[in-house]
Amino acid sequence: MVNSTLDLAELAEHVVCIATRLIHAERGSLFLVDRETGRLRSMVAQGLTTGPLTVEVGEGIVGAVAASGDAEILDDPYLDSRFDPKVDQLTGFQTRSLLTVPVRDREGLMIAVLQLLNHRDGNFSVADVEFLAELGVPFAIALTTADLHREIVAREQLRREVRLAAEIQRALQPEGRADIPGLEIEVLFEPCHEVGGDYWDVIPVGNDRWWIVVADVSGKGVPAGLVASNIQACLWSRRTASEPLTSIVADINEILCRLTRGRKYATLVAAEWNSANETLTWVSAGHPPLMLRRNRSVHDYGATGRPIGLLRDQSFESEKASLAKGDTVLLYTDGLLEAGGIGGSNEFGLDRIRACFDVDGSPRDVIERLTVALADHIDGGEPEDDVTLVCLRRKGAEN
Repeated sequence: MVNSTLDLAELAEHVVCIATRLIHAERGSLFLVDRETGRLRSMVAQGLTTGPLTVEVGEGIVGAVAASGDAEILDDPYLDSRFDPKVDQLTGFQTRSLLTVPVRDREGLMIAVLQLLNHRDGNFSVADVEFLAELGVPFAIALTTADLHREIVAREQLRREVRLAAEIQRALQPEGRADIPGLEIEVLFEPCHEVGGDYWDVIPVGNDRWWIVVADVSGKGVPAGLVASNIQACLWSRRTASEPLTSIVADINEILCRLTRGRKYATLVAAEWNSANETLTWVSAGHPPLMLRRNRSVHDYGATGRPIGLLRDQSFESEKASLAKGDTVLLYTDGLLEAGGIGGSNEFGLDRIRACFDVDGSPRDVIERLTVALADHIDGGEPEDDVTLVCLRRKGAEN
């Protein structure tokens, strides 16, 4: 019977039913040992309808058996200070006797604690303890197998959900190369996990204006990706607003502070391209320097405010540049800047970025040079952080 299912809840019911029937008990409970938390959680508690019970090791009769590893027989539980009568009061059941035993596998590792209530023919005996010790081995093997199966199924479900989240994240990005009048654009987006904390976007805001955004949320994976999605939603919801970018970034900072309470923050560059007057205006919230190449020289522009999500009531400044034909702009996240040695002498660094950028060529050429240089720098390894590159060039003759 115990080998007939891999469903952990169903198996736990089998274990308790077998034990109560063979030992002639009225009711039973089974508590699994959680190796990560050190607690015991009831998988079966016959007669109780209020939900699973959680017991600390050392707490009550079940916790005492888990702590000592020795079985306990109580002929009158109410005389034992460790016995909690609340369950009896809640269910109307009268506990007259208790047998509580550890369930061990072949190696002696405790898997669970089994508790039986009220022997139908009198009191529990040492023979009952010995009999359950023999039953405990196949019980433990079956429980361990079912628990591992549950973990495998849960991990596979999580992998499917993460893959779906990654697909959704990529679907929310502009398809291919975004079409921005007057600009060429090339992008590299490489999360180090399936779901990334980097975010880039091109948002049409009307009146010959487009927002080009690059953001980097602290941390990696799904939590960072969720925050990035919130930033994206905030920006898109404000695309028809008349306020300047400085005000919009300040508002997003307030929202992020409220949502994450300082546990997550993001660096961000939000740039507005005006194709009518050929100007680029940007706000940089704690982001790595924006680079502009014109007249065969590279100019760096640092942050115009703090990262968003750390402190409330922040104000932000903006910078502006008129782009002549061939002027090229590079935006990137610190996954490129710090690759190979965060904060150390071996990080990719601004000088390498500048060297790859300070060469004539299209945005695609720039991205390819940076990609090759990064791969050489980390010597075939995998980046330890998300890497996003966005290169823009004013259409026309190269400088």
